[in-house]
Amino acid sequence: MRKPQLTQFRKHNQRSIITLIVGSILFLWVLISQLPPVKDSKQKSYLGQANLPRGVRNNNPGNIRYNPANAWKGKIPLTQKSDLAFEEFIEYRYGVRALLILLKNFIFSYGTIEKIISRYAPANENETERYVRAVAAETGIPRDQALTSTQETLRKLSIAITRQEVGNGYEISNEDFLNAYNII
Repeated sequence: MRKPQLTQFRKHNQRSIITLIVGSILFLWVLISQLPPVKDSKQKSYLGQANLPRGVRNNNPGNIRYNPANAWKGKIPLTQKSDLAFEEFIEYRYGVRALLILLKNFIFSYGTIEKIISRYAPANENETERYVRAVAAETGIPRDQALTSTQETLRKLSIAITRQEVGNGYEISNEDFLNAYNII
């Protein structure tokens, strides 16, 4: 006689467990649906965030000077810019992309860290010698070594340069580098 009661007890417990699972799933679904959408890391933007260094808030971690002749992809038009001295980009990856293109051109034209930084960060605006030493030390590349535009060289240079331009802790990440490198 006990078997029917035990079977009923098991069925009741199974229904309770199923109800609990379904209820939990519905609760989580409602909770998750109310979270803000996650922005793709490739589309991140710091534009106008006043608490950040200028280059970061311009989505321009290389602090590339504004030049109307440069038609950078993702460049904010002059009529919409808030910083007239430096380029501003709609997304961070476009600012990193512009830096990578500049570095490729500078490697071709100038060839060494010393010559590239002397052109990129001239002495009338920067402590060029300190900048050269810092980039050479961080990349592990001698200041007078001939460079080639390999992905690894561009990665090392762009990270070291952005650390000099926007400060330690704000330099581009490997993910930022790859997001930009993949759209060159």
